Amino acid sequence: MKRLIIIGANNFQLPLILKARKMSIETHVFAWGEGAIGKVFATKFYPISITEKEEILEVAREIKPDGIISIGSDLATVTVNYVASNLGLIGNTLECTDITTNKFRMRQQLQRHGCPCPKFVMVDKAEQVREHGLQFPIIVKPTDRSGSRGVTKIESFEQLDEAINRAKNESFCKEVIAEEFIVGQEYSVESITWKGEHYVLQITEKETTGAPYFVEKAQHQPANIPDSVKRKVFEEVKKSLRALKVEYGASHSEIFITPNNEIFITEIGARMGGDFIGSDLVQLSTGFDFVKAVIEIALGGFEPASISISKNAFSGVYFIFPNPGKVVEIIDKSKNFPEIVRSEIYCAVGDDIHEIRESGKRPAAYIYCSENQRFAEHKAIISIKTL
Repeated sequence: MKRLIIIGANNFQLPLILKARKMSIETHVFAWGEGAIGKVFATKFYPISITEKEEILEVAREIKPDGIISIGSDLATVTVNYVASNLGLIGNTLECTDITTNKFRMRQQLQRHGCPCPKFVMVDKAEQVREHGLQFPIIVKPTDRSGSRGVTKIESFEQLDEAINRAKNESFCKEVIAEEFIVGQEYSVESITWKGEHYVLQITEKETTGAPYFVEKAQHQPANIPDSVKRKVFEEVKKSLRALKVEYGASHSEIFITPNNEIFITEIGARMGGDFIGSDLVQLSTGFDFVKAVIEIALGGFEPASISISKNAFSGVYFIFPNPGKVVEIIDKSKNFPEIVRSEIYCAVGDDIHEIRESGKRPAAYIYCSENQRFAEHKAIISIKTL
């Protein structure tokens, strides 16, 4: 029986743990005990924080795994590739990890290789934006966080200090990047890589709350863009993945397409996208088992010939944004709609709902799949009433 180390046991990693179990793989799961919902499905669970890479490495030497993996988390990716590099397992290099988990170094690398990205600068104080000639509006964000944490769009110089402080407070390394705001539609590109060869699986279209925090409200596959633009997107994403030295596993590339069909690469993670994109939506829309494939890559048994798009369906996820207040009633009517695959509710009556400024604070969601058309949100599917 193959042995697989999985870093993390929260909602992001649960599909990975369940898939490995279904594949009759022995799973050794590492995570902080609180919120580790996947631990009950693991062959063995280790209550060690995913950031303790040296401690995990020492335990891994005893386990003697055939592979190590995580999905949907930049933080976990650091530990995955650190352990893989020390044990001779499949993973991306430490150089690739360093580049793809820091937005500033990522942008520098993309810029060096001629990949289209917004004008940017590392900032510690407002005056640096003026010195580098960035034009408003500007996006300010931490260099090392995801899920909209610490992200703010600002329209004037006077708003900079507050935005920089907010981003710095969310950053692990206390670094902040400012970039010019791109006017256009936001998408993500879901890809898989084996031995440096990149295969694009799907393009996801995003809906966000807009300024100032840009929290995702919905994700839809496939994106509604012309084939000629898709081909250009594929070229730019593959070029960017090569620039970032991604060699193995899933990747999630965030892009903007302007009204003139200009493409800008904003971020690339050498891991699956969150928001159920990699874990659920890709397989629902294409028929390709993305989660199984990344497990096969980690274990060294992947065959590129297995990549096939066996269906062309519509899939997506809608997130619920209640009014701030105390939850007094929750109604879930998702079972009344055949298009809905499942719903997830993370709050209870009596909980306090605050203004949602980051994706981790959204209290509910539902995933859909339709063979014929994109499913239009029905406000009454999940109702969270607050006072």
